[in-house]
Amino acid sequence: PTVALVGYTNAGKSTLFNRLTGAGVFAQDMPFATLDPTVRAVDLPGGTRILLSDTVGFISDLPTELVAAFRATLEEVLSADLIVHVRDISHPETQAQAADVAAILESLGVGEEVPRLEVWNKIDRLDAEARAALLTQAARREGVIPLSAVTGKGVPDLVAAIAAVLSEATHLSELHLGF
Repeated sequence: PTVALVGYTNAGKSTLFNRLTGAGVFAQDMPFATLDPTVRAVDLPGGTRILLSDTVGFISDLPTELVAAFRATLEEVLSADLIVHVRDISHPETQAQAADVAAILESLGVGEEVPRLEVWNKIDRLDAEARAALLTQAARREGVIPLSAVTGKGVPDLVAAIAAVLSEATHLSELHLGF
């Protein structure tokens, strides 16, 4: 199965990718730090091996010409079995950024039938009161995992959620063929 990390630019996709894979891909707090998608194999608990891809960050009001140019770099998103939408939950425009990502996924032709998880990244940047409120809110929503890719807090919950979603999508079939 393939899992694509998508999100607004600077949401922390590459940092999370590095945390999950042990890779050392370039991760910097700047627009388009990731220009080429990177794919690595990751073994989940239970033995399932997935292909995890780190994608180019999205931005608002992306011109149509650039969407076409990025389409080639976003092929992993179009063929993903699971999309993990990484959000910078500490950003003041996090809701607008999430809406932009949803619109870009739709414009790329990613259907609603593709399972999705939403990662609320950078919880370590919130003060204690805001973090507690956010954790309460996330606990009430299915498919939302709060975490910090920098500290690793919450990452095991994401790995478990990925494994659970992908196990729902798999099935065992037995086929008997005659000689």
